[in-house]
Amino acid sequence: AEIKEEVKVMTELEKSSQKLRDAEIEFSIAKAKTRQEIEKARLAAEDESLSAEERLTNLKKALELEEETTERELELAREKVRIQEQEMAQSKNLVEDEQKLADLKVELISKETASIKMRRRVMTEVNTFEREIAAEEEARSKERQARLDAEAAKIQAVIDKETERVNKLITESADLLDQFYQSQLDAQTREE
Repeated sequence: AEIKEEVKVMTELEKSSQKLRDAEIEFSIAKAKTRQEIEKARLAAEDESLSAEERLTNLKKALELEEETTERELELAREKVRIQEQEMAQSKNLVEDEQKLADLKVELISKETASIKMRRRVMTEVNTFEREIAAEEEARSKERQARLDAEAAKIQAVIDKETERVNKLITESADLLDQFYQSQLDAQTREE
């Protein structure tokens, strides 16, 4: 029964190992294609002919692709560690087996560390773009306000000019009325 169980476990391990190898082969091809997409997005993110918003969108796309790729890479590395640990649990461990497990764990930790560094670096870039976008928006807002203020000043100048013209007409009209009334009084005084 013990041998039967051992054979079953070893068969499962062999299937897991084969599945892992297939997944690694498939992943290596997918990773190469994704790397290409990431580089395109990163190049677009650095293209200063694009707006900050477009560059930020490309940077976020690159970050998303990198995160997906890294997560899959970590899954595969964790599976390698799991399989190695199970294989070691089934047999007497040689120094080479223990070294292989240690190497796999170091590789996993290195990938996790690289993932953290990459995220931090890209988040710094994202924050920089977001600040740049906010600054551009503030500059556009100030520019818009300056245009509105200039337009308001022009309108106010026209209003002031018209007010001055109307006041002048009122004064001239009042003077003419005064002259008319004075001439009427003078004519009335002469008749008496």
